Amino acid sequence: MTWGNAKAAGSRGAWSDSRMRAAGAACAAQLPVAGIVAFTLTLGDDDYGATGGGAIGLVCFLLFGPFLLPVVGLLHAAVLTLPAAWLGRLGAARLGRGPEWAWSLACLLPVGAAWAACFAALGAPFVQTALWSAASGVLPVLHVAYCRRREERLGRPLRKVWILSGLTSLGLCVAVLGGAVAATATGLIKEYEPPRLSVEQLAGTWRGEDDESVVLRLRADGRAVLDGTPFERVGTDAGGWYDSELARCHATGTWRVDRDRDRLPRRPAVAVDAKGCGDRQLWTVGGTEARPELFVSFGDPDSPDIEVLVRRHG
Repeated sequence: MTWGNAKAAGSRGAWSDSRMRAAGAACAAQLPVAGIVAFTLTLGDDDYGATGGGAIGLVCFLLFGPFLLPVVGLLHAAVLTLPAAWLGRLGAARLGRGPEWAWSLACLLPVGAAWAACFAALGAPFVQTALWSAASGVLPVLHVAYCRRREERLGRPLRKVWILSGLTSLGLCVAVLGGAVAATATGLIKEYEPPRLSVEQLAGTWRGEDDESVVLRLRADGRAVLDGTPFERVGTDAGGWYDSELARCHATGTWRVDRDRDRLPRRPAVAVDAKGCGDRQLWTVGGTEARPELFVSFGDPDSPDIEVLVRRHG
């Protein structure tokens, strides 16, 4: 077979309807499992008091997931899995060494790198995006190879690929959730507990994680210096409607440890009073004992918007 014929055959085979179905079904099946695994790995992380986001996300997934997953799976197959399979088919046909599926797996990295370069132009990390993109195509590529061998053995296209993939995904999701519940009950996965910091540990200079112009200085004698910290300013317009906006505070005041809060129960906070900075500011303690954090939030108490997070310096 000449190179031109091999290229034409590779293109037709790699983009066939059966391969598109196999790749799309495998990608759609792995997404819920990957999401549950990622959620399980964050059970011990600080949620910064956002208690309602997980439940809302679960309800949205149950309502819209069955309709969106096939679309996402087919899109993933078209932009990643099948291009890698096409390159792998060409490589196997030209060099004749190694199975086609191995070539396709190897070609996932350059295809993932190409998409990572596009996202890197928008600010995403290149290496991490490329690796995750390539990893997301491993299972679909292997599933395409498996379905192809089955079709050759049976002499006909496979039926019920989507149904079998959906049932497999459901079984794996139940297994992962059961394992997460068991690990939580036995203490293998521990619920996040904020550090209990003393006055001496809280005293010092705290700077914004994303904006170092935000500075909160807590002195051991109870005095506080606020430089660029936010506060919510409420006013009225000519029509009598109330509106709020965030302003920057530059003032001095006092601070104390506030351990009794209804908004975020069981979480200590630092109460800061400064003239000209609106109502009392409550900086909630987060992070870990080795790397403590303070954050202030605004909005819905059940799902607050984190506006400023500061870390201790010095």
